[in-house]
Amino acid sequence: MCRPMTEIAQLFESALRQNRASLLRKAAMNTLAKMPPATTLRELLESDAGEAVRELTLLDLGEALAQAGYEASQAAPPTRSRPSEDDEANSRSSRWGESKEERIFREILAAIEDEALTIGQLSKRLDVDIEELRGYLAWMKKAGKVLSSGRARATRYQPAK
Repeated sequence: MCRPMTEIAQLFESALRQNRASLLRKAAMNTLAKMPPATTLRELLESDAGEAVRELTLLDLGEALAQAGYEASQAAPPTRSRPSEDDEANSRSSRWGESKEERIFREILAAIEDEALTIGQLSKRLDVDIEELRGYLAWMKKAGKVLSSGRARATRYQPAK
């Protein structure tokens, strides 16, 4: 007889935890929806609602901001020379939750897989700004993902083996 009571107590405790989590989520979302527009993320996380806000997903955060009347700015995507490949990459990114950075990282590695390329050649193939590519390549080089050879404009990038 003791065992069923323990199970009931555990189920009751679980239900209370779920209810508490749900209430905290709602409170955090209400806090976000009512915060002044000048509130920084730091201020929000240091507030009394900080713990509950940390438990929110990005979807919850977006929903709360939408309830507050903030709309996400959706700039038109740049026109690309290869729309079918780009559309495919973008749909893969959204399906699997891949970020822009991850997508570009993978595209760089794929582009230099068969031959070493200069930053200009990579820029043309990937339709990515040279300055942006410099940042990715510097990080990838530091992380040991790519190697470079040559100097200045003749520098070529290849995957690290």
